[in-house]
Formats: sequence, C-alpha cells, structure tokens
Amino acid sequence: MTKGELANRILKAIGVNTRTSEASPQEVSDVLEMVQDWMLSQNAIGKRLGYVVSESPDPNEEAGIPDWSVLGVVYSVAEQACTYYEKQYTPSMARLASKGMKTIVNRTVEVQDVQYPSRFPRGTGNAHPYGPRYYHPDNRIVTSNDYLTDEGDDPVTTTP
Repeated sequence: MTKGELANRILKAIGVNTRTSEASPQEVSDVLEMVQDWMLSQNAIGKRLGYVVSESPDPNEEAGIPDWSVLGVVYSVAEQACTYYEKQYTPSMARLASKGMKTIVNRTVEVQDVQYPSRFPRGTGNAHPYGPRYYHPDNRIVTSNDYLTDEGDDPVTTTP
C-alpha cells in the first residue's frame, strides 16, 4: 500500500473523497503529514508499525505498514482529519478505530512476565474489570538466558 492510497482511505472515511468529489493534492499532502505525526507518536510509545518516515511524504512511496494495521491507522488519523476538515467524527468511526487499535496493540505490544511475591494473595480479588493488576517488584533484573555478574563474578539477582 502506498502512502497516497492510505491518505485516500482516510479522506474517504471522513467524506472528503466521495463518488462525486476527489481530494486535491494539497489535501492528500496534509493528510500524509497527519499520518506521519500519528505514526511518530505511536513509535514513541512502542507501537512500531514499520511506516517509512520521510521529510516530505511522497504519495507514491510505499507506506510500509502491515495489512492488519490499516483499519486502526485509517480511523485513528481520521479523528484528527475530521477536526481539520470540519467533518463530524461519528460513533461508528470511533468503534472502527478502537477495533483497529486493539489489533495493533495485540500485534505490537509484548506483555512481560510478572513475578509475584510469595506474600501476594491469590484469587479473583486481584483483578478488576479491565484486566489484572500487575505487580512489578523493585530491583528486578531480567536477562535472556544470560546472567549478569558483579565484579566478583557472582550472579546478580534480586532479593525476594
């Protein structure tokens, strides 16, 4: 998918591109800048989709995003574009953005294992309707099949 196709999907979602009208090259360029800003903000919080960032976005350049992320990108950027083009952001658009963002989060965010202390109670009381409450112990060192050692070559571990 090219950046221009992505921008046209966003413009179609908010009602600028219709069967009877088409967006101008300047409108496509403005939407591409919104897409780039949105992608950079997502990169900053760990949701890396592979978007090709360039100084001035070219509509003919490959976007680099996977197919499963298009729905979330289109309707999340459409929220910003609606304000810019003075269009209404509808509840159905918000629902589609939420559905697409759940897919993006599921495919890009890696949940780390959690180590619970032995004094931590077990059971359903440790959860709330939005998911489990995670306990992150202090001074936790996680290595991938390696052991960190101190100056005396003793393995560095955390104290319980």
